[in-house]
Amino acid sequence: MKDFRFAYRIALELQKRSIPYELLRDEKETRNFEVILSESPGDNFVICHEPEECARRVHSYLYGKKRFERIIVGIDPGPKPGVAVVGDGNFVEEVQLSNVEEVRNFVDKVYRGYSPDSLVIRIGDGDIVNRNRIVNSLVEDYRVEIVNERNTSEAITNKDVESAKVIAFTRGRIVRNKLNVVIREGYLKEIQRRSRIRSEGKITISRELAREVALGKISLEDAISRMRGKDEE
Repeated sequence: MKDFRFAYRIALELQKRSIPYELLRDEKETRNFEVILSESPGDNFVICHEPEECARRVHSYLYGKKRFERIIVGIDPGPKPGVAVVGDGNFVEEVQLSNVEEVRNFVDKVYRGYSPDSLVIRIGDGDIVNRNRIVNSLVEDYRVEIVNERNTSEAITNKDVESAKVIAFTRGRIVRNKLNVVIREGYLKEIQRRSRIRSEGKITISRELAREVALGKISLEDAISRMRGKDEE
């Protein structure tokens, strides 16, 4: 690649995924490699535009495949969703996202990077509000299934990412339309309880702010800051 800064960023991404690589400066050196990441077409060249996309394009070669045919994304839908990515039966990625809003962008990048024949998203049913928000962000463009987590509870030893792995391998019911986001009183109280824990017992956010947090309009930290500002007035 002519852009060595970009090449270095790709190298870091490959290193994170334990994918062996070499940085080449001369096209004559490419003949002994199975796949070459490049900015321009060529024999055995893989064209990519972002470091993560580049890494995903070649990840399947570790499993003897030019491309994964089927990708499954398992999601544990908490406030900070756990996500596991399975390519043709192999765990290839796991991550805990910072918030529900990051899920759609992550799934889009997974789809572009691996470019599978099919992609299935399986979401646990444990957190109804966040589950429905995630479903609604994806259902119009992807196949989405809701998995009964009660059937997977014995296999789950840790929440978030670990439960997402189990969810990925568990068939669910297909969702074809957007779901209602119903926020029950108990859910609001749970958010208020978390605000007390996060603020070390100093602040309990209002029911109205808890609803905004539940809908993803503001973060819990923002709600606590707003409540602190009101208390100081």
